[in-house]
Amino acid sequence: MIQTVIFNNKNFSIPSNAIMEKLLNLNEVLEGQSVKIKSIFNKQDNTPSMIIFYAEEENIYRFKDFSSGAYGDAADIAMHIYGLADRQTAFRKILEIFKDNLDVVRTNYIAVKETKEVSSYKIRKWNNADAEYWKSYGIGGTFLKQYNIKPLESFTIKITRLEAVNTMDFANHMCYGYFTKEGTLYKIYQPTRTRAKFMKLNECTQGEEQLTYNKKCLIIAASLKDIGAFKALKYPNIDLIAPDSENVTITQQQIDKYREHYEIIFTMFDNDIAGMTAMKKYKKLYNIPYIYFNVEKDIAECVKQHGIANTKVFFTPIFKDALKRNTQNS
Repeated sequence: MIQTVIFNNKNFSIPSNAIMEKLLNLNEVLEGQSVKIKSIFNKQDNTPSMIIFYAEEENIYRFKDFSSGAYGDAADIAMHIYGLADRQTAFRKILEIFKDNLDVVRTNYIAVKETKEVSSYKIRKWNNADAEYWKSYGIGGTFLKQYNIKPLESFTIKITRLEAVNTMDFANHMCYGYFTKEGTLYKIYQPTRTRAKFMKLNECTQGEEQLTYNKKCLIIAASLKDIGAFKALKYPNIDLIAPDSENVTITQQQIDKYREHYEIIFTMFDNDIAGMTAMKKYKKLYNIPYIYFNVEKDIAECVKQHGIANTKVFFTPIFKDALKRNTQNS
């Protein structure tokens, strides 16, 4: 695993896994697996929200910080930790750190990618606790059925690394599977967990299968739960979709297809740093305006805390203002 560092016009090869281990004081050797740690970009991060992962297509380790939206490689880590202005200075700093212990530089290191998949799952019946949870967000059985959300009793994860295969069984009384119309399980949601509430299994733009393509407006929301809560407000002439997460950007090809059917497209993500970063990214890439709703962190939480009627009172003037600004700028 090699990351080339340029210094004095000479190439020095230092593995990105070694750099990450050193700069972040990791307690384990990076050998292709992903590691979750507390954010170095957000000091208020009380639960691990920064992932160090192996980017197979580039053959280096990268990071993604979900609490701040920061993303990058080992040089970006060095820039942040040492307050450096550019990548060239970061490369110099990395060389300085490793110059006296070149014996630990594993230039011939080859990562072994670890794969995880859900090998089996068991669907259970809906119960009163499920109904209470979803209804707190204004979401009822009709939406759950339409969007193929089903309660899970248990599931098994198969972990493969080299020739070793291990399995882990999970059971949670509040666990839900998100399925496509064809029955493919693409995401598992465990709302009572303090971390790792979502487990992504397959690529899927949530809500795309349910699009009518005959409404005036399309809103790109943060989550399937936000879609359900928004639909409870019963605004006419609006379709909604949600990417796998705010950190997954919908492709240009998809955006072009949506623009053939919808007059107006907005993003409406959480009003935290990660959500704002994502909305600004859509604005920069695709010139898609965003709706900034700051009563609660998202529309679903607003419905839960204030009810459907009050949420509509809060949201309507914000939405009208967004429509007005979009009309003026078009």
